[in-house]
Amino acid sequence: MPRILLIPLAGWHIHFLKASPIRAVILVALVSSAFFATQTASAQPLTLTSGPYVIVADENVGNYRVIVHQSPERVIIGTLTYAVQVYDRETGVNVPDAIIKVYATPSEHGERQVAPALNSPADREYYVGRLEMEEKGVWAIDVVVDHSELGESTLTLATEVFERARGGSNLVLGTILWVFVSIAFVGVTIYLVRKSRRAKIQLGIVEGDRAQ
Repeated sequence: MPRILLIPLAGWHIHFLKASPIRAVILVALVSSAFFATQTASAQPLTLTSGPYVIVADENVGNYRVIVHQSPERVIIGTLTYAVQVYDRETGVNVPDAIIKVYATPSEHGERQVAPALNSPADREYYVGRLEMEEKGVWAIDVVVDHSELGESTLTLATEVFERARGGSNLVLGTILWVFVSIAFVGVTIYLVRKSRRAKIQLGIVEGDRAQ
């Protein structure tokens, strides 16, 4: 009985009853697809605790100490995330029930953006807001903090938005995968054609023997 080769792939098992070029090509194509999918998934936005946030402001404004975290560090056209920490300037105690809004105003083209920055019961310290930056250039960012007892204050900073670069790692991986799958397809086609020709030749030999 032929040996069974068991290969795990993304939680599935592929049984190969016998080795063949077609199965080998299909297996490698599947592995490449799974790798590309993993790379794409890993490029998705990360959370505050593990993501690439950078502190862009830490200042005293009014009755508050305001710390602003930004992600990504190099801003490109698309989603810009801010995480804001607010403390009572006198006591240094975190203010968990403030109302925070983040405004983004372009210096040249585009419309003013606004987003509420909200915290959650699981993490009252960080207020997170997301803006859609639609144009490149310098944008003025206003972080408005309001509280019933401590009043309203505004922290203003600036950030530069760059155009999204063409290509990227995912595009490179996709191109490599496309080239590989194309080569695999051509290889399978050639194999099938040769196999068909061999079968026809063998059939012709058999028919010739019968005729004799």
